[in-house]
Amino acid sequence: MNSLISYDWLKEYVDLKKVTPEEFAKRMSLSGPAVEKIIPQGADLDRVVIGQVLEVKAHPNADKLRLALTDVGSSKVTIVCGGSNLAEGQWVVVALVGAKVRWHGEGDLIELKPAEIRGVKSDGMICAANEIGLADAFPHAEREILDLGVAVPDMNMKPGTPIADALGLSSDVVMDVEVTSNRVDAMGMVGMAREASAILNKSFTWKPSKSVPKPKGKAAKVSVGVSAKKLCPRYMAVRIDGVTVGPSPWWLKRRLASAGLNSINNIVDITNFILLELAQPMHAFDAAMIEKGIDVRMARKGEKIHGLDGRDHKLDDSMLVIADASKPVAIAGIIGGQASGVASNTTSIILEAATFDSVSIRRTARTLSVQTDAQLRFEKGLSTQGLPDALARAVELVLELAGGHIASTIADVVAEKYKARSFTISSDEIESLIGVPLPKQEMIAILRRLGFKVSATGKKITAVVPWWRDHDIELARDLVEEIARVYGYANIPAVVPIGLAPRPMQADLFWEDRVRDISKGAGLIETYSYSFVSKELMEKASYDPSGMLHLQNPLTADLEIMRTTLLPSLLQAASDNREREDEMRLFELANVYYPSAAGWKDLPDERAEFGALFHGIKEPWKVAKGHVEQILAECGIENVSWRRLETDSFWHPGRTVQAFINGELVATLGEVSPKISARFKLEGSVALIDLAMQTLVAQAVIAKQYRPLSPFPPAKRDLAVVVDQRSEYDDLARAIRAVDPLVNEVEWFDTYQGKNLPSGKKSVAMHLTLSSVDRTLESAEVDAVMEKIALALKETFRADIRS
Repeated sequence: MNSLISYDWLKEYVDLKKVTPEEFAKRMSLSGPAVEKIIPQGADLDRVVIGQVLEVKAHPNADKLRLALTDVGSSKVTIVCGGSNLAEGQWVVVALVGAKVRWHGEGDLIELKPAEIRGVKSDGMICAANEIGLADAFPHAEREILDLGVAVPDMNMKPGTPIADALGLSSDVVMDVEVTSNRVDAMGMVGMAREASAILNKSFTWKPSKSVPKPKGKAAKVSVGVSAKKLCPRYMAVRIDGVTVGPSPWWLKRRLASAGLNSINNIVDITNFILLELAQPMHAFDAAMIEKGIDVRMARKGEKIHGLDGRDHKLDDSMLVIADASKPVAIAGIIGGQASGVASNTTSIILEAATFDSVSIRRTARTLSVQTDAQLRFEKGLSTQGLPDALARAVELVLELAGGHIASTIADVVAEKYKARSFTISSDEIESLIGVPLPKQEMIAILRRLGFKVSATGKKITAVVPWWRDHDIELARDLVEEIARVYGYANIPAVVPIGLAPRPMQADLFWEDRVRDISKGAGLIETYSYSFVSKELMEKASYDPSGMLHLQNPLTADLEIMRTTLLPSLLQAASDNREREDEMRLFELANVYYPSAAGWKDLPDERAEFGALFHGIKEPWKVAKGHVEQILAECGIENVSWRRLETDSFWHPGRTVQAFINGELVATLGEVSPKISARFKLEGSVALIDLAMQTLVAQAVIAKQYRPLSPFPPAKRDLAVVVDQRSEYDDLARAIRAVDPLVNEVEWFDTYQGKNLPSGKKSVAMHLTLSSVDRTLESAEVDAVMEKIALALKETFRADIRS
């Protein structure tokens, strides 16, 4: 799972002052979560500054436009503006000449140039939030400009200040980090900071929030029951009254935006902030919509809930829900209900923090086809010990940003007492498994930096697993992996064991690499797609998915079928890129899957397949045929015959051929049916190749045969024959070559049907080259061979020789 990590935000929890983002990415990728991309923030806001509107006048030639005299720091400029909320004294965002904006928030970025609008020169543009990419943070009505005084009231306003600096974007980068599924703790900023602290040996500065304050006066009670204790190990809740729901401050919106989340309101934003900060999902209920307390129970047959995603979800008795006295108010760990959600008129909330059984969450999410940030974390397994810190932090932020007061004691229902895991291993065993000498004290130091409580007796090291790793560290040898990765796999020397000879590469892998190299050398681009596809994609390409293997628990509906061909995936890849590329030459070499001959319960029958696509080029099916001929030639395969394929709904009739090796089909290639290419919105001809690697590998040869060129001049003759229109040129050529060893080359150059030919007949014209390696051929020899060819064609094809 990938997470977006703001480097500025991360530095609040670990001392990274002297570590550049590039150095951080390199070190972390070698020992922990891999940084896949570094994304500078505010890069598109160059020459976009804060301005103050000094004076507003009517436009002399347009009723809906006005002239705004605006202070932009270095000068005072006149800007033509159509903003409905434009006013004198207003703090605005000004795009100066040379800045790049999206006109009315749509389309690609365009560079502002000096302009004259209705006869008045405009020195820039006063922007709406959607024109500078900030609409999610600052939503607005049509034709409204971004009023910074309203949107960010605590901002230090100064004309001419770059808006990226004022919003704190220019100093930040966001990193796209791949976090493995076992490290759900590292999907939060605090967990990532712990990792950085251990790997970079920097101070971990995060401090948990103080415990939730006690209610003042008489405390209400949040009634919480957990009927399904096995599926809900711990549930905590607290009520806060007197809150004011409204927009979040910019710092909170910025943190959410850096992770790809939109701001909703201050209460919901706080729960999302906790998810990003502590990797602990939370939920807030409108307390007024909860009847007589909360029960965590199994759904009842026939129950439904209208979720926050706007969908009605039909529940069954295998699903865990959060319910009040009469109805479900949330699908546990997945999504809340619309009716009990926090709205603008909410004044009392119940904050929930819980842990749920990961398998139950995963099954329910797949059944309902719902995916949320909370569900993705719950299904990987969360510790019951993370709840108090998360609840305390959420309460702290609610009191700070939404006001109110604690109205209840904390409900805390725990299924069983928590016991931390502990493992013992010897330093000798650690050193042996890592393969490098490592002092015992360094081993202990690494484990302590990772949060383990460590004690040592002699060579024995005992480590108590920290709660945030209790779903990850399962064996003593897991401690070895922790030490090795923090020490640095790159620091472990690569040593080939004595007496170990390199294993020869398997034939199928060798030829797969060879076909890839041939294709890349021919200018094709390799694609990678999922082995699982949707039913809709297969049907779109006119394949019947009913006989294909179906997954019982697909991640999504788009990944429910194990494909038996690569061609639909290639068509979809071309369709997805059709607006970016006018010409496409794509290929993929991957396994396809068929039901096993032993039955559906056995493992699938895996077969390697090569697929290629050509689009946007002249006569692509000819290019496809040439590519197959090149592959076969490079693999040393010569005995190839070709046949046309005319009765298939997928392929274009008359422009599709099949290649056979000793009678066994190796490849089908040609143009796809226009109906199918239209379904994928591909204009013009599309050619595809479907090549069976198993057949190719069985016939491919590495050894090359040397055939000396004749030093004597060849004899060239042209031959035209009239044959049945169903006769294949390939058969004619093979018959001619078989007549005499002197026939060196047969080359087609024309086929004719029509006037002066009988119905059902065609004329095929060929260049023939005859030669010998030991002499110059005489005319009589050549004539004799030509007569033999004519006789053979008459006998086999009832051909007439055209003079």
